[in-house]
Amino acid sequence: MTTAANLEKALCSTFCQAITVNPVPCGFAVSAGFTDPSGDRIGFYVIADGEYFHLEDNGEYLAQLVALGIDIERGQREQFLDSVLQLAGATWDHDTYEIKTGTFDENELTTKMIEFVSALMRIRDLELLTRDFVRSTFREDATAAIMERFGEAADIDERKPISAEFPDYLPDLVIRPKHGRNTAVFLASNPVPFQEAELLRAEIEASNQHDKAAVVALIEDTDKINVISPRRFQRALNRGLAVSIFRGDEPPAMSVIARQARIDAI
Repeated sequence: MTTAANLEKALCSTFCQAITVNPVPCGFAVSAGFTDPSGDRIGFYVIADGEYFHLEDNGEYLAQLVALGIDIERGQREQFLDSVLQLAGATWDHDTYEIKTGTFDENELTTKMIEFVSALMRIRDLELLTRDFVRSTFREDATAAIMERFGEAADIDERKPISAEFPDYLPDLVIRPKHGRNTAVFLASNPVPFQEAELLRAEIEASNQHDKAAVVALIEDTDKINVISPRRFQRALNRGLAVSIFRGDEPPAMSVIARQARIDAI
C-alpha cells in the first residue's frame, strides 16, 4: 500500500541516486541528474572562496545558444534570462557566458544549490521559444530602434494605414515625418509581410503617390532572407522596393528608412 511515508522515501532515494558529486581542482562538480532537451545532464561547480562559496556552470550552454544564432543579449530573451537568474542570485558573464552566483555562507549551500539547479533548468526554455515570441522580440527591438532614431522628427503609428488611399494595408509601423514623406515599415521576416510591402509599393507607384509615401521591408537578419523566394526577392528589389537588414547593422538599417522618409540629418 502506498503511503505518504513510502512515497517520500522512494522519491528521496530516486533523487539521491541521480545526484553525483565529485571533487575537482576548483572544488566539487555536481551532476543534478536532470537532462536538457539534447539529453545532456545539467551540472555545475561548487567553488570555495575562503570561508564562503559560490556556484557556477561551465559556460557551455549559453555559448552554444550564441553559436546557434540565438540572441540572448537584448530584448525579451535577455529579460527572461536575467529574471530567472536573479531569482537564484546569479548573473551571467557576457564575455565567457559562465553563469555564477554571488558568495554565500556554508549553511546556505543546500538551498543555493537547489535554486541554482532550478534556474539552470528554466533557462533551457530559451531554446523552446515559440516563433511568435521570437517575432515579437524582433518587433520590440525594431520599434525601439525606430523610435530612438525618428521619434523627434516624426510621429510613429503601429498597425495603421499609411494613408486613406490605402486602407487595406496595415504596416507594422508608419513613420510620419514633420518634413518628408510617410513611410510604411513592414517587419518582413516571412513571405507574407514582404509580399504586402511589395504590393503596397506597387499601388503607391500606380497611384502616382510616391512623392507622398514610401515603403521599406525591414528583415531581421540575413538568415531570414532564405524564407523569401529568390525570384520574389529579386523582382521586389528590381522594381524599387527598399529592403533593409536589421540585426548587426542597425544604424545603417535605420538610414535606409531615413532616406525613404526623406528625413535629413537624422
